[in-house]
Amino acid sequence: MVETADIVVVGGGCIGAAIALHLAEKQAGKIILLEKKSLANGASGKGIGIIRTHYTHPVLAELAQLSLQSFHNFAERYGGYDSGFNPSGYYILVGEDDIQTLSSVVKLHQSMGIDVDFIDLDAVHSAIPALNLNDVAIAAYEPNSGYGSPPQTTIAFAKRAADLGVDVRTATPVKEIKLDAEGRIERVITPSGEIATRTVIDCVGPWARQFTEHLGLNFPVDTVVEHVVVVERPPEFSQPHPVVSDLVNLCYSRSDANLPYTRIGNSNPQRHADFLLEDADDFHGQLFPDITEELTQKLLHRYPILETGKIIEKYSGIWAITPDYQPIIDRIEPVPGLYCAVGFSGHGYKLSPIIGDLVSQFILGETNPLVEKLKMFRLSRFAENDRIKSEFSYSQAKGLR
Repeated sequence: MVETADIVVVGGGCIGAAIALHLAEKQAGKIILLEKKSLANGASGKGIGIIRTHYTHPVLAELAQLSLQSFHNFAERYGGYDSGFNPSGYYILVGEDDIQTLSSVVKLHQSMGIDVDFIDLDAVHSAIPALNLNDVAIAAYEPNSGYGSPPQTTIAFAKRAADLGVDVRTATPVKEIKLDAEGRIERVITPSGEIATRTVIDCVGPWARQFTEHLGLNFPVDTVVEHVVVVERPPEFSQPHPVVSDLVNLCYSRSDANLPYTRIGNSNPQRHADFLLEDADDFHGQLFPDITEELTQKLLHRYPILETGKIIEKYSGIWAITPDYQPIIDRIEPVPGLYCAVGFSGHGYKLSPIIGDLVSQFILGETNPLVEKLKMFRLSRFAENDRIKSEFSYSQAKGLR
């Protein structure tokens, strides 16, 4: 017997879980969330979890600001569940070449009501005495930003969705999407049976390219391995510290809330070509030693005191990246009933609350100025040579941040 659903969401990461939850809140009918392995198995599984508003594009900054507000009120907003959010504060450090860019971005953000300002380097040093600022020209500070736990947030979204009636199924891959004679979505095929539906939301992240190949669709989404190095701080540097976005050395670091650990990740997109995978299924937690060593040296440069620290762990996860490092959020016109929210290029976690809300509105046909802004993430922008660009650009990081 074929079961039915009003909407099938495919992909149990933070984006898929958030969309399913917001659809349930809007009473969108019978919703099934399918995940082929376990929740937060892909890009949401190993992310370092930075939550900030610092973007050079105003739309991205606006979306990040709205999500940040949700993280500050997460338990109240989402049925008492905890996202692991820690509002530790967030520093942006730049060199001489980027003084004007940071100045422009801070001015833009302040005009939007974002709580950010320049901060004197002596004040930065007072907050984090272990920080080496010799190559830093100026800094800005977001007091309300910080970090959270992508897996914990994903599970929180999914649990709240289940509370509201969403059928959350793990270990249930979608093997195929079947179309009717007119080319519209008719059903999805899983190992445990078929689900008849007219609406499928593709939230498969790094698996986007192969997921819809059988439908003749080609998503420009690549899979890249991202790395994290974890160091135990020595006793004289035991207190947790804010997040540091180092745009001098293209990396970011944060501490853990309950352990004396500092984590560092890569923010240099020029390195991604070295860590591309042909297929997301080729990821098995592998490490590329040259980048982990590079990250270790960057960490020691910014925090020289960590020379006496102990490397606790080196691990990797995967990102789904697009040519302009921004997501694809769209209704796929060649296949009526198919929607997508993929290719978040490392931004998905921090944006997940607002993306869940806006995509659910978009699917249900609601219109408002914020939903209209999703058009900038349309799939056709690549064929139209209309990639997302910003007025501002950092000298080394390039593109959007």
